[in-house]
Amino acid sequence: MFPSHIIILTIIILLCFSDVSGSTRSAIGVGLKCAAQNSIMKRSLFVISRGGVNKKKTKKTELPPVSAYTRPLSFYESMVCGAVSRSVAQTIMHPANTMKTILQSRRLEGSKQETVRRLIRMKNWKLLSRGAGAQFLLSVPHGAINFAVLEYVRRQLNRYAESRGGKVDGLGPSLDFLSSAISTFCCSIISTPQMVITDNIMAGTFPNMLSAVSSLKDNGGIKGFYTGWWPGLVGKVPSYGLTWALFQQVKRIQLIVMNREPKDIENTIMGCLAAATTVTIMIPLDTIKTRLVTQARCPDLEPYKGIIDCAAQITKNEGIYAFYRGLAPRLISVVPMIGIQFGIYEYMKKFMLAQNGSLLLELSKDSSINEVLMEVAADDEQPFPAPKLGSKDKKRK
Repeated sequence: MFPSHIIILTIIILLCFSDVSGSTRSAIGVGLKCAAQNSIMKRSLFVISRGGVNKKKTKKTELPPVSAYTRPLSFYESMVCGAVSRSVAQTIMHPANTMKTILQSRRLEGSKQETVRRLIRMKNWKLLSRGAGAQFLLSVPHGAINFAVLEYVRRQLNRYAESRGGKVDGLGPSLDFLSSAISTFCCSIISTPQMVITDNIMAGTFPNMLSAVSSLKDNGGIKGFYTGWWPGLVGKVPSYGLTWALFQQVKRIQLIVMNREPKDIENTIMGCLAAATTVTIMIPLDTIKTRLVTQARCPDLEPYKGIIDCAAQITKNEGIYAFYRGLAPRLISVVPMIGIQFGIYEYMKKFMLAQNGSLLLELSKDSSINEVLMEVAADDEQPFPAPKLGSKDKKRK
């Protein structure tokens, strides 16, 4: 149900743009009076103060949407939102991601074939949790840089498009994809070492983060942490860009269809839908990336020479099915992870703005609303005084 103050504002807007009779205005005035009294009793109106938004309510309600505030998130607020959302999501879904990596990285012929059914046995839970600490630590800066740069670039692209006379709404999906691609490239300085370290720990190449860092440094120096940087970027740029663009597009459709901002759980569901579509399209590139990054665990076999050589050898020796061997665990790991990440991120944006932000409409200070209400109350057939939306202690001048 819509809160009472939304109903009041809707009626006021109709009054401003409609020519109604005196009796109708009287009835509306009575309705406004009752709605205002009901709203005060429930204490569900937002009281706007200089220090932020104080919510006085007796039952749980969602925070106002991001579009309801007078300012966007700052760069550092976006960093906090991104760090929290990505670290929580990746830590929760780490076991499924480990399962996916084990299935994608196996290469030795005649070795014991691992399956999803075998890996989910209770005795393998310790196996599936390896690398969780490294994943959490490295996902914090990854998420912070990714979302902060993403939001900043998106705003700059909007301004550039508007300055060139373009319609931002029509360019929405393209700008979403481009901003995600730029942020993915910028944060690859963090995400690539994270990928190399955690993928090798999950695949069993190294037992823990300290061993992985030490071995990679000794064998290849700084360059060792960026093994697979190019194939990883080739896979991540279109993957992340497509997921973000699809998510934003689904949000636009939801806004048109339901005529309201999405709820927190709806953001999570829409993130899952976008991720499932992207994973199904991009799984072959992800398999190639995993093989290139984890091939150190197969020293007896001839190493892959690059993306094309890896794809050719997989097709020749193992068949097309090998590219989709990790699809099921990939869907299990990525789809909920992206859904959780986007859901938490959208909530964190509202949470950060609610701590120190002002709504676009300040009910306690909007004199135009009170003027309309006074006009309604002044009608001869209206027996009720005008309802007051401002503070009770405000003195008349």
